Amino acid sequence: MATSSVLLHPIRLRIVQTLLGVDELTTIRVHEQMPDVPIATLYRHMAQLVSHGLLEVVSERQIRGASEKTYRVNPGLVNPSQDELAALSREDLLTMFTVFSSGLIRDFAAYVQAGEPDLAADRVSFAQADFWATTAEVDEFFRALMGALTPLLSNTAGEGRRRRKLTTILVPRAESDEPGNAEGQASG
Repeated sequence: MATSSVLLHPIRLRIVQTLLGVDELTTIRVHEQMPDVPIATLYRHMAQLVSHGLLEVVSERQIRGASEKTYRVNPGLVNPSQDELAALSREDLLTMFTVFSSGLIRDFAAYVQAGEPDLAADRVSFAQADFWATTAEVDEFFRALMGALTPLLSNTAGEGRRRRKLTTILVPRAESDEPGNAEGQASG
């Protein structure tokens, strides 16, 4: 598995963001999405992403004596199962989360660049909320969330409907935030 530091280069991060938006692309098609990056630079960074396991070559064909490769983001990095996540090292988890976060950045950038964003009218929201909860309370929260979301997932395109994306990230806070630790006390 790759290290998350491979994605810290802005061109490599943009390549992954571009490929997250589609199933697979050739380097030429990636270049069409990133015309400001010289093609030789793009080839070099894509090769590096392949060598670190972030991208994989889906197919390869000969065109006028040259090899044209088609790439995709390594499927193991996109929507991994709980079992797959449990088997990863800390560095691998950080890499997967970096890829995930990259997709969020790509989606928000596409929204902002598509025109004049109206966050209120479009019901765009991003926020954080700290709360105290037992494991059972968190499980109940997710059951309620899925109960509300499930009917929407069966909707099809139609009059007045706009395709939307809901992203959730839930992480426990550090132990220093536990009761009795001065750092973790709420302030008013």
